[in-house]
Amino acid sequence: MAFKMKEKSSLFGIDQKTSTCDTPVFNKKLEPGIGAEANRDGTIFVEESLDESEKEEAVEHEALHLKQLKQGKLAYTNDTVTWKKDTKSPARVYTRQMMNEGAKNLPWEKEVYDKTKK
Repeated sequence: MAFKMKEKSSLFGIDQKTSTCDTPVFNKKLEPGIGAEANRDGTIFVEESLDESEKEEAVEHEALHLKQLKQGKLAYTNDTVTWKKDTKSPARVYTRQMMNEGAKNLPWEKEVYDKTKK
C-alpha cells in the first residue's frame, strides 16, 4: 500500500493559485463581511468560502495595500490607520472605531479601487 504525503501548502492553509513567492496567501475563516486582509508581515488572509474569481479579485486588492504598506504610505495598529498620500503630505491618523473599514471613500481604499476593476 502506497503512502501519499500531503503538500506543505495544504498543511499550512496556503492558497497555491493566488500565492506568490514573496506573498503567501492563506485561506482562513475571517469575520463576517471581510473578504481578505493584508498583513504587515507581507501575507494575505483570504476568506476560505470565496470562489476562485472572488479570491483572485480580493488578493489583487490586498496586494495593492501591501504595496502601500511597503511604500510607507499606509500603516495600521489594532486601533488606528495612518495614511500618508505622498512624501510631501502630512500623515493623517484615522481611528478605527470612527470609520467604516473598507469604505471606498477612504483615501487608501480609493487609491486601490481606482487601480483595480472592482
